Amino acid sequence: MKIKVITSYKPGTWDLYSGRGIKSIAEQWPNEIDLVVYLEEPKPNYDHPRITWIDLNAAEPELLKFKNKHKSDPVACGELQEIPGGVRRPAALQQQGGLDKNKGSFLWDAVRFSNKVFCVVNAVRNSPNYDYVLWVDADTFTFRPLPLNFLETLLPRDTMLTFLGRERYALKDGGKYPECGFVGYNLQHPNTQEFVAEWEKLYTSDAVFQLLEWHDSFVFWHLARKFQEKYNIQVNDIGYGKNVKGHHVFINSELGLYMDHMKGKRKKLGSSAKADLRPPMKDAPANIWNVDYWKKVPPSLK
Repeated sequence: MKIKVITSYKPGTWDLYSGRGIKSIAEQWPNEIDLVVYLEEPKPNYDHPRITWIDLNAAEPELLKFKNKHKSDPVACGELQEIPGGVRRPAALQQQGGLDKNKGSFLWDAVRFSNKVFCVVNAVRNSPNYDYVLWVDADTFTFRPLPLNFLETLLPRDTMLTFLGRERYALKDGGKYPECGFVGYNLQHPNTQEFVAEWEKLYTSDAVFQLLEWHDSFVFWHLARKFQEKYNIQVNDIGYGKNVKGHHVFINSELGLYMDHMKGKRKKLGSSAKADLRPPMKDAPANIWNVDYWKKVPPSLK
């Protein structure tokens, strides 16, 4: 199986945490894996023979158009201040929205999270000789060598998407958009190109602003459910779908055998914490409590 791993990082964060994560992929992932980093700022002072660097704005002019059109609109950037002719948060928020509905929040920062979407669009469209494109967040630290056969078990040939689901309707927990720090796109699946075409169109047509939330994970979830219903496609949920527990589903899944995802305040701490870990559910795919890395992390995020 030929796999291309892609990532990007927020400008100004290379020395804070992104560089550490990207270097760990280059150094700890199998040699058969190619790594592409999409840039939104000048290339950092780091070279590795396995990394291809791509200027995202130059590679995806439609992304640049979208950002230039909406970058001065506070609402499109997650804030509340409305401007004449600007976008508006959906009216349905007052009935369905959560605690963030009346304040500034990343949940509606369509401009910022459009970058990640177009990284995926570009990679899926420009990888004809690959079997999978795999997105990994740059704040993910690979703490020990990751075997190729481990990745191959996570990327089936008969499913279109691999992701960390966080919805269990059988438990009546209401469902939640996936953790999208690790997402695989099967390039051999007949519907994958259509999937990214529809994803792109949500931004080029501004239809993304009609959805309940505008960040990449929610928009991905919206499309994944749509394609499951429309085409009866199969997906590989390696999160709650495999009996993984906890809000921090990334590290509690089998990915936690090799990787730590520094979500939110964990970036400053430099790791997740023992408080993030959950006892494995029955039939869960992995028990990360036995991994030395997790025995050494701080007890909490405080």
